[in-house]
Amino acid sequence: MIFGTDGIRGFPHKGLLTEQGVLTIGLSIGKLISINNSEIKNIFIASDTRSSTTFIKNNLKKGLNTFGIGTTDLGILPTSSVSIMCNKYPKSYGLVITASHNNSEYNGIKIFNNIGEKIDDNDQKTISKFYDYFIKRKIKTRINNKINIKYHNSIDEYSDFILGKFLKRSSFKIGIDLANGSSYKATKMIMSKTNNKCFYIGDKPNGENINSNVGVENTKRLRQLIINKSLDFGVAFDGDADRVVFIDNKGRQLDGDKILDFLSSKLLKKSDKFVTTIMTNNAIDNNLSKKGIKVIKTDVGDRNVYQSMVKNKSNFGGENSGHYIFKNLLNTSDSNLTLLFICNVIKNAKDFHKIYNRKMNPSILKSYTVLKKEDLKKISSISTFKRNFKNKNKDYYLNIRYSGTENKIRILIQGKDKVIIEEYIKEFSELVKKL
Repeated sequence: MIFGTDGIRGFPHKGLLTEQGVLTIGLSIGKLISINNSEIKNIFIASDTRSSTTFIKNNLKKGLNTFGIGTTDLGILPTSSVSIMCNKYPKSYGLVITASHNNSEYNGIKIFNNIGEKIDDNDQKTISKFYDYFIKRKIKTRINNKINIKYHNSIDEYSDFILGKFLKRSSFKIGIDLANGSSYKATKMIMSKTNNKCFYIGDKPNGENINSNVGVENTKRLRQLIINKSLDFGVAFDGDADRVVFIDNKGRQLDGDKILDFLSSKLLKKSDKFVTTIMTNNAIDNNLSKKGIKVIKTDVGDRNVYQSMVKNKSNFGGENSGHYIFKNLLNTSDSNLTLLFICNVIKNAKDFHKIYNRKMNPSILKSYTVLKKEDLKKISSISTFKRNFKNKNKDYYLNIRYSGTENKIRILIQGKDKVIIEEYIKEFSELVKKL
């Protein structure tokens, strides 16, 4: 499999993302479409602000053109833009060139089908098989400029779509960190049409500074901005604008689990279903079950969440990492949509205090860099750790997994006693050092 948790990701000019590798990915996508959807003759392409985008885009085009598939370049726009365009203009697929929250050294590719959904496991497996087949053969590719065009109204159509979902105009003072990413223009266009007063950072991309000291994983500058200017709240985007992190007016980052708990309580009613991942705090299960709302958990990844939402007829789901999916509005998560939704459901800054103070079960998530991803089942020290933990802590939750996008191993422990959790985290940290 050439796919991780969320699309294909790696280092440009290395591994999967060499010139030949990207050409082959384009060929493999083209082959899939020619077999399954031969009427598809166009792919919408959006990207974030990385300097390596042009290299990847041009080589993808060569592979796609070989199968007679043209491209419509949307330019720099959030990931959800291709979902919106695939729905609006039938008989099109979508590609997003992005590495999301990763720094500029990385890049990647996300793929959407003709109804604006991220492709499923079967399509990923098929593309991977085609990739293995083509990589062993020297296939001549060609580019046809006549079927590769630039779409000049894309930012207006995207902005109009997002704004069209909300009629109420709020009046907050908001700090917005755009991560020097894909929404650095679109968010300003959207928010200028509301009554909110916005203060921006991370809005000057240069090709190399995406997610650098800004964005969802680097909120220090945003927190300071909120305090210095006495703002009502702040929001940080990731590089491709499908995740958000919220900061209250005291500069405190709001836990993603608490946001999920808050939003689900606002959106869902008795007999509704809420879809989230195995990483979500179990306190939400208890809170929603009291209201007659069923909680369904999936593997990590917003794609998995969305597919489960479709299967279970759920209109709201998400991940505590900052993905929030309003399925009746859009087929994927979107930072701007989430921001406007929050602006429409909170009354004042005190509502953020209420979110911050929501009670969750003690929980710790840690990540550690590893040289390579060996099969966890074959690492005896980890197997022993898991077995001992489960024998002694039956009321606690433990999850150990690799990151789907980076060479990292992650551990999550939830339970009643934070001290006990910290002891096990320390033990695991020492274990990882010996791997």
